Amino acid sequence: MMSWDWASVWHKSRESWHWPLLPAPRPGIATAGEFPFENYRITLDEGTLAKGPVYLESLFDHLIVHYIFCPRSLEEAGLLALAALKGLEKPEIVRARRLVNIFSDIVVDSFRLERSQEDGEKVLMGWERLSLQSDLMPLDRIILGFLREYWGADLPSCSRPAVDLLKRVFSPGIRERSLWQRQCRQTARILEPFLPGILGRGQIRCLEILNGSAQNLPLACAAGLELLQYEQALAVLGLKGDLARWYRDQSYFIEIRETPHSRSESYPSAPVRWRLTDPCSELDYAYSLSQSPWLIPGVTTYKRGKETGRLAPSGEEVPDLLVVLDSSRSMEGPRMGTKTHRATLAAFKACRFAHSKGASLAAINFSEKYLVAPWTRDLNAVEEVLVEFFSTRTHIPGKAVRELAEARPGCLILCITDTHIQNLYQEWEEIKKASEAGSFVLFCIDQAYRDRHVEEALAGLGTVYYINRLEDLVSLVVDVTGRAYCGESFISLQ
Repeated sequence: MMSWDWASVWHKSRESWHWPLLPAPRPGIATAGEFPFENYRITLDEGTLAKGPVYLESLFDHLIVHYIFCPRSLEEAGLLALAALKGLEKPEIVRARRLVNIFSDIVVDSFRLERSQEDGEKVLMGWERLSLQSDLMPLDRIILGFLREYWGADLPSCSRPAVDLLKRVFSPGIRERSLWQRQCRQTARILEPFLPGILGRGQIRCLEILNGSAQNLPLACAAGLELLQYEQALAVLGLKGDLARWYRDQSYFIEIRETPHSRSESYPSAPVRWRLTDPCSELDYAYSLSQSPWLIPGVTTYKRGKETGRLAPSGEEVPDLLVVLDSSRSMEGPRMGTKTHRATLAAFKACRFAHSKGASLAAINFSEKYLVAPWTRDLNAVEEVLVEFFSTRTHIPGKAVRELAEARPGCLILCITDTHIQNLYQEWEEIKKASEAGSFVLFCIDQAYRDRHVEEALAGLGTVYYINRLEDLVSLVVDVTGRAYCGESFISLQ
């Protein structure tokens, strides 16, 4: 097939799969043995084009089904990556990536095989071509032997016990998505001793990676992952994970349900009877006399009725948000379930929500040293300050807090600390002036080891919340933020 013919084959494949919105392939040079993908496009080299239109159509169908069925989304790909890592005795990134690709290839081609006889013939043609290669390794022979048994296809047999184990794993079929994670984990456990092979090379194929948007999308499964697990899962997907993105992805799935205030107003409606019990001022003399020359109360007397309706919420100026976050040693550091983790997660959600309402943001991350993000609309700049962890003594920078508060009078100041503040009285006047410039809200963590004198002093500055259970911190911070920006709020953690 000549290189200029591939466009019509791509058109036919897209038509066969109901026109998925995918970028068109382009001719190029693909890395030998790797998945044909570069710069968010499917790349077709001369060797692939020389294999003919039928092979090319089968390849396009295979890739399209990856993007519309398995793994389809970045979220599903992330869950499969985690499953593969859990199934490996040595959870290495490259090994996990290969096994996710092998699992998704089996699912995709089994789905195509079941779809129609024509699709089944194209699927078998591709695997028969693979079976003729001279450099097959034990992993590849096991997969071919398994597919021979699973599909009843004319492929090379394999007598290794791994074939029977794979048959058990895939015996429920491949259409039930709820089983994919368990099947992927078991597949990884079975095939790990036989790595590597020809199969499974290249990137994991999901729609967001193909469209170039994967780096900015949240991963819902981050909510239950330690930072190391999260970074490994993203690395399997070919993405970079860091501390800021870990908090950001967790905060995406904390929801604030808004109940905006609306105004009500009365307006005149149709005439109604005026009775003796009604005020005289409400009697519409002109209208009553136009109906009858005799004014008989309750019979020929009328007044204007009124109805009350709710109007759209009026535009209100939102306060800017200043977050003052404690990152001292006693906050325990950025691990799941620590004071630092909960406080930073709460701060991330508060900032993201205030930003969505049009507020400007500022942040101070303090310990013995401190970092400042001045007033800005750049959410990422604020988040980069919030994720720092100093792990030294607790010295609150009162002057910096006051300067930021006075720069935006009326701002909301959220201070999250375990109140082990050692320089409070030296900074007292500065903090007091800051509380006078804005609305000061203090969240006191770690009540069991609190500094009572510091706590009593801070209580005079504004609203204080005492956190007896660390798991309540996020909900309290989000609730305060919700009430500040949209009235009554409710929180649900997903």
